[in-house]
Amino acid sequence: MGLRCKPPRWSLPVLCLLWLPGCGLETAATRGTFRVALQDDPHSLDPAVGYDVPTWSLEHLLFESLVTFGNDQHIEPALASSWRQPDPRTYVFTLKRAHFHDGRPVRSRDVVASLNRLLAPSTRSPGATFYTGIEGADACLTGKALAATGISAPDDRTVRIVLKTPDPIFLHKLAMPFASVLPEDVAAKDAQRKPVGTGPFRLLSWRRGEKMVFVRHSPPPASPPPTRLPAPIQRVEVGLGVHENIEVLKFERGELDVIGALRNIPAADFVRLSQQTPAGCRMFRGNDAAVQYVTINAEMPPFDRREVRRAIAQAIDKQRIVQLVNGRGTPAAGILPPGIPGYDPDFRGLSHDPAESRRALVKAGYPSGFAVTYGCVANDTQRKVAQAIQQDLARIGVNVTIKPMAFPTYLQAKSTRGQVQIGSGNWSQDYPDPSNFLVTLYHSKNIREVDSLNDSFYRNPEVDRLFDLAERTASPRARWESFRRAEALIIEDAPVVPLYHPIKCHLTGPRVRGYGLHPVWGLDLTGVELN
Repeated sequence: MGLRCKPPRWSLPVLCLLWLPGCGLETAATRGTFRVALQDDPHSLDPAVGYDVPTWSLEHLLFESLVTFGNDQHIEPALASSWRQPDPRTYVFTLKRAHFHDGRPVRSRDVVASLNRLLAPSTRSPGATFYTGIEGADACLTGKALAATGISAPDDRTVRIVLKTPDPIFLHKLAMPFASVLPEDVAAKDAQRKPVGTGPFRLLSWRRGEKMVFVRHSPPPASPPPTRLPAPIQRVEVGLGVHENIEVLKFERGELDVIGALRNIPAADFVRLSQQTPAGCRMFRGNDAAVQYVTINAEMPPFDRREVRRAIAQAIDKQRIVQLVNGRGTPAAGILPPGIPGYDPDFRGLSHDPAESRRALVKAGYPSGFAVTYGCVANDTQRKVAQAIQQDLARIGVNVTIKPMAFPTYLQAKSTRGQVQIGSGNWSQDYPDPSNFLVTLYHSKNIREVDSLNDSFYRNPEVDRLFDLAERTASPRARWESFRRAEALIIEDAPVVPLYHPIKCHLTGPRVRGYGLHPVWGLDLTGVELN
């Protein structure tokens, strides 16, 4: 997703660390338990299906893929202890010795079964298209084959994957939770209701609308000493049905250990907490490789007209929206965020020009404007942004009705054909490459009736051609140039209005030690300890 004004030059994983005044107290009942909160239950804990920031963070507790992302975004071993490339199209992985949460040893055929299940049309994975470069994947996706010819297990500790053509970012795709390894015989319903992985925690209980509890699986840390020295987390509790304002109150009473990790701190509370917080808490700030945007359904009238979409784009005041979120972002001219290869800091996009917007609507045949429903997630920040957009569009004669929805409900609605005319959107990097922001969201091959990654239902043959050219190009500079040209065309066609690139802010309680911001996972508890 690209940009307009230059951001502060901070670096991940921690861009800025502020010591703030004192948070709540630990009790014997909470010792060793890390506590967070969400308003809505995750849509699914099946790693082949779940695809949003909170869900990925929870899946990160439960599952492992062959490889993973380190703090510097480089690929590191996970279930694979090592790998080699005998030729540019072939990867051979050697598995480490590991066990699933139910005690079974991990074998190479579990990896093969997990990847084939991901590709099966019955799984309906929104991430399946990331793996179409594997030999035989297309036959799986169309239901013509049960297994991809390019995935094999020569023995119990070896996995071999053969691609149709070389892919310089294939390991990044394997690091995504979609490629998590489950036991060979796990059915789709079991992956959702009783997820079994190899991650550091296993799911103990899930009472919908109330609480999820994860307990330590592997490696088992030593018993906490009888002193007050920091000790590894033994248990993670996720409170459910917790409104964002209640979340802040619970944090200040010492009932939560972090806020801002799974969803943003509410705007009004953020100002107060930045200036006056209980003693011992710490604020972590960092550039987020993400974009907040307005998605416009290019198939639904009146937005099937390019002029109308451009009128919407030029009517929205992005500077004012950044002010509404307390400056926790930089106004976005394009889709790609800073830090992603191919990002152009000089790209300007469409200017804020309400007068030109009104002229465009007249030219498109809407001199009196029209009425439209705007979908968004039902939280305070999204509502405020939606209200600002409502006011901006009213100035050009567009009457907006805001329709807030629960987070999973809205995600499902906007990815279903013909459901959402216009609404809020956000995208955080799955891996550090422009294809993840551009091809994923705007290639016509990613349009589906349901679970459509291309949720603006946008088609442009020239954009598709540039994407396909970039995917076949080995030279990084040539790839990035193709992506830049495609991004410029998308902005001109306006199926999306980039609003801002976020700055993430996590606030931790006084018990927490070793916390940091991760470039991919919203919440990463690796190395975190509790006093």
